[in-house]
Amino acid sequence: MIIMADESIIDQIEKSNNVSLLKQIILPSEGNNSERSDKQDEIQLSHKKNKPNHGSLTCVVCGSSANGYNFGAITCDGCKAFFRRNARKDPATFSCNNQGDCKITFEPRRNCLACRLAKCFNSGMRCDRLLTNEQKAAKRCRLEENRNLTLNSNSKTNDEQFQLSSSTSSDNLLTSIDTNILLTDFTNLLSSQPQQILLSWEDLQRIETISLFYQNRIEFAARNGLPWNPSMHARTFLQVVNSYSVSAMRLLSFLKQIPEFNQLNVDDKVTLIKYNLPKILGINYALSYNIETNQLIESDSDVPLNTQFFPILHDYNIRMQVKKIFASFLHIIKYDRKIIELIVIILILTKGFSITSNHNEPILNDKMSVYRVQNYYTELLWKYMETRHGYEKAIKLFSELIVHVISWQTVHEEIENDIMRTLSPEDINELVPIMKSIMRFS
Repeated sequence: MIIMADESIIDQIEKSNNVSLLKQIILPSEGNNSERSDKQDEIQLSHKKNKPNHGSLTCVVCGSSANGYNFGAITCDGCKAFFRRNARKDPATFSCNNQGDCKITFEPRRNCLACRLAKCFNSGMRCDRLLTNEQKAAKRCRLEENRNLTLNSNSKTNDEQFQLSSSTSSDNLLTSIDTNILLTDFTNLLSSQPQQILLSWEDLQRIETISLFYQNRIEFAARNGLPWNPSMHARTFLQVVNSYSVSAMRLLSFLKQIPEFNQLNVDDKVTLIKYNLPKILGINYALSYNIETNQLIESDSDVPLNTQFFPILHDYNIRMQVKKIFASFLHIIKYDRKIIELIVIILILTKGFSITSNHNEPILNDKMSVYRVQNYYTELLWKYMETRHGYEKAIKLFSELIVHVISWQTVHEEIENDIMRTLSPEDINELVPIMKSIMRFS
């Protein structure tokens, strides 16, 4: 099993003609502005129907079980309600008797409001995510209008209707996500599949945020410093291998923006990156491939990736396999690139991703946390594909993804072996640190 999430998904797909719908992950909405006590909020929220606690996330503020992404961070309902009530208050109204050094965990979190609020902000919660009463009323009004439009819609599904634009400018993606645009997208989704809507408003926001994170990866990696200048041409084989470090660092910058990934055990993250990142790089390159120029280029300031050694290094059979698999990923990206952006997250979380490797991969310290995060993103991907592209198309896309990823795992082992055989001991010493790490030389 290469996708270690809900095994029933694969079982249902194998049956082909009887694929049951996946259970939704419900992300709680930001709700209304209430002045109830923290304890009352938790009691009432715990009794609300249709908002089960799946235990798959951990609150970044107090460490208790979280139900979703609230005001910019993964939090529990109690900290969500606390932030909603206090975020816009004057900081002078709060005081700490312990010089601002209180430990905020589940039990003592109510002892110091000042330190709890400070931890909320330090964990990424943002005031600008709070809606005013007027904004909430307008949002409810728009959603009601969308609902009415959906009920009256008799339009039929076709592939062209569901294709996402791949020409969105970087400038638009690097700004904050416009809720009006999200609302329009959500309306289109509702209109296209009125019989069964799996994707919630919060799910759609998360998917758009993932796309934003992916675009931000180039800027964020540059801030931290790159081990290779992407504007410099790689001329020798060693330089070509070292130039891969740029894409590796950018992909790491993407993953560091995913809150659930950041909450994993530190050693587990190192293991997943070290053993999974090399194989995912090839899939990731498909997102940056320019079909018109036949070049791999991630940023306008980069020089194209040097592929002159590829036909020299690998035999004809491997080259044909790579060409075929790569074309399959390009086809999915042309159809909907968000699918590949999500699959990158799912695959980095796959323990034992390599199906043929003999490397002694360490055991994860907290494998259940990794499983839960991967399960969340696998279900999110499924809900997105079914809502966006329809039930039958989602089955086809999911099945194709599994086949392509398995094929890529196999051929990548051959590619990696060819590279290992070509690198001399002197070359290995000259590899940049991240390449030594993901090629398991250190």
